[in-house]
Amino acid sequence: MQDDKNKHSIAGRQAPRVELSDDVRIEFDGGVLSGSGQNISVQGVFFTADASIPVTVHIVGRGAVRGRLVRLESMGDDRIGIAVRFDEEAPALMPTR
Repeated sequence: MQDDKNKHSIAGRQAPRVELSDDVRIEFDGGVLSGSGQNISVQGVFFTADASIPVTVHIVGRGAVRGRLVRLESMGDDRIGIAVRFDEEAPALMPTR
């Protein structure tokens, strides 16, 4: 029997991933986040907040969809990885061009 805490692992994702080469743009809705400080150094600060960050995702050839920012990850060389969970029906997985 599979443990529920593992059902979200990369190998056991809830939905299959499909390669995407189209350009993606997100718009952040304005607002302020406040939270509880966790640690600080001369390089930066880490804090947690009981909040979500609403965004609109635009994917070339697929339209726009509302969602919530769920993860930012440093990819090195001044690049970041951005993960958004859709609030609405996902854009078509196949190009509509």
